[in-house]
Amino acid sequence: MFRKENIYLRGIIILLICISCNQPDKTEISHLKISLVNAPSDIVTLGAKFLAEGISKESAGKILPKVYHSGVLSGGKGSAEIELCQQGTIEIHVTTTAYLANLVPKTSIFSLPFLFRDMDQVIALAKSNSPVLKVINTELNAKKLHIIAWWPRGFRQLTNSRRPVRNINDIRDLKFRVMTNQLFVDNMNAMGAHPVPMDWGEVYNALQLKTIDGQENAEDVIYSSKLYEVQQYMTIWDYSTDLEVVMVNYDWWNELDNDVRKAIQSVADASTDYQARLLQKNTMELRNKITEADMRIYYMKPEDKLDFRNAVKPVWDKYATLFGHSFTESFLAELDKY
Repeated sequence: MFRKENIYLRGIIILLICISCNQPDKTEISHLKISLVNAPSDIVTLGAKFLAEGISKESAGKILPKVYHSGVLSGGKGSAEIELCQQGTIEIHVTTTAYLANLVPKTSIFSLPFLFRDMDQVIALAKSNSPVLKVINTELNAKKLHIIAWWPRGFRQLTNSRRPVRNINDIRDLKFRVMTNQLFVDNMNAMGAHPVPMDWGEVYNALQLKTIDGQENAEDVIYSSKLYEVQQYMTIWDYSTDLEVVMVNYDWWNELDNDVRKAIQSVADASTDYQARLLQKNTMELRNKITEADMRIYYMKPEDKLDFRNAVKPVWDKYATLFGHSFTESFLAELDKY
């Protein structure tokens, strides 16, 4: 009797072992966070979703990314999400180069006022194997961050609730929210406006309460954030842009298996083309939608734009010195190729 029970018990144990062997190994599944502060319909968020879907597909489901948009991991504070990425709490963070200036001042070079000829030039730089981009990435590596993709971003257009801005006299004494980046503060001061540095999560309420008169941002941000509800006037002046970057925690990146790292990098490379197509397609469509939402759009004349260019010359001088004249000159020479 005892022998039969022993045989029966061993049979159950073998059966349980076989069942467990046939179960998927859950430890092989890796979850990662992709964070950003942009709204759900923003093209940057669409780019983040492209990354998530591509990484899941390329890894055959072994990596499951989740997109956290609208700054939900940081209360809308872009600088805080960068810190979380440095700490490794967030594996991938999508942000603008303008937010990185406190870590690497050279990242502000892309936002110099009236730097780019047109959007084609911005896209060409983002797709390039630029030595300037490599220099910046190397400096970020020392801060535990690494850029795996550079995305073109729309030009920053001006909106406000007080009056149309057609020339440099119209902008004087208006209060504009700017990023927490000294370059943007200096730009507005040089043009005679009053800059108010502010995290993006606070901007809509500040516009609604008229604590500030306006802000500057690309069309997709203006529309996706519904700024037409609290702003009446928009000026197309293409005065500045920045590059969007797909950034990873550098320690996490280096610890990945080589095949996994290659798969993620492949998706990141493809994401730049995806963002460029979205940007080119959406700009005019968004302007039409903004007009339909009763915001009045004004296109600045070249002769009026020239007054702004002249006003910000001291800003160029200041930042050429900050970035280093050699670095600035090599960057400008490189831009001429595109």
